[in-house]
Amino acid sequence: MNWSKLLSTEIHIFKKTRKLPQKTQIYLLNLLHELLSEGFSLNQSIQFMILLMPKHKESLEYVNNELMIGHSFESTLEELGFSLSSKAQLFYAQRQGKFIDALKIVADHLQTKSDYKDKMIKALIYPVIMTVALVILLFGMRAFLLPHITSFISAEMYEEQILVRILILFFTYLPQIFGLTLSISLILYLILDFYVLRLPLLERFKIYHKIPMIRMWTISYCTYKLAKQLGNFFASGYSILQIVETLDTYPIDPFLTEISKVIRDELISGTPLPEVLENTHLFTEVFPIIVRQGELTSQTAQKCLVYSDKLFHDMLTDIAKKINYIQPILFILIAVLVMAMYLLMMLPMLTMEGI
Repeated sequence: MNWSKLLSTEIHIFKKTRKLPQKTQIYLLNLLHELLSEGFSLNQSIQFMILLMPKHKESLEYVNNELMIGHSFESTLEELGFSLSSKAQLFYAQRQGKFIDALKIVADHLQTKSDYKDKMIKALIYPVIMTVALVILLFGMRAFLLPHITSFISAEMYEEQILVRILILFFTYLPQIFGLTLSISLILYLILDFYVLRLPLLERFKIYHKIPMIRMWTISYCTYKLAKQLGNFFASGYSILQIVETLDTYPIDPFLTEISKVIRDELISGTPLPEVLENTHLFTEVFPIIVRQGELTSQTAQKCLVYSDKLFHDMLTDIAKKINYIQPILFILIAVLVMAMYLLMMLPMLTMEGI
């Protein structure tokens, strides 16, 4: 049993070393796009990249070995830490004959996500650190100062002064307040983990659709995912039935697979695609209109691609904007905590003035 655990740990560590940081993933895709565009074969490109990226030799050798035994490039991406979305986009692009172009598109997509992520982290890191430091100080004051301060306060003063009573109660029950907050957070996480995350993806998105804070993000994300793939497939000459059959036959992305089954059943029953998109209640109101106009002008592919890119950037911009709202809220919390600390230290003087 011990040997089994040890072997499992070693395998886990081995797999973990293959994963690449996101910036390295972006560099890898850009470099591979450049080499393939210059006429290198995929195997030649990977072998050359092993020389250019010695720090990630193990990961690239894994890819090279998988290619040598006949596996596709995108099938190796999960081991390298790429998201399922990136893997699916490259897989479908290869079937459309646009693999080289897709490498650049996915790299740009990851770069955009990385830029927004960095902005969000920069906006939050300082107030979060300040909040954590102040919470630690509050617990320190409760442990060392509160017993001495309460010794100066009489029972009459405690009953008469509301401010004194609030401060003493707050610091006295600080562990309970902190524990209650953690407990509520843990319960919410367990509900999310044991119930929501185990539902089929479409059911999960329908639940997210009902939550006001993330409703528009859910709609934008679902629309972006489908519009992107529809645009790419239509541009390659696929019909809508061929698209949904491909997405169903190759279940790389669970969302696209599940929604393709819904669309296929509706299309077979004679419902036009724009109406299908409206009936699902998972997409923006504009998306069916764009598809309907595209069908009339034979520009569905171009319009879907342009619209998906716009949705992606608008969604990330809105998320970054909402994250920035957290910063002033945290600073207000910090100000309240600082004021509570200051008033606690001043309590002896305040009670003496009251006397």
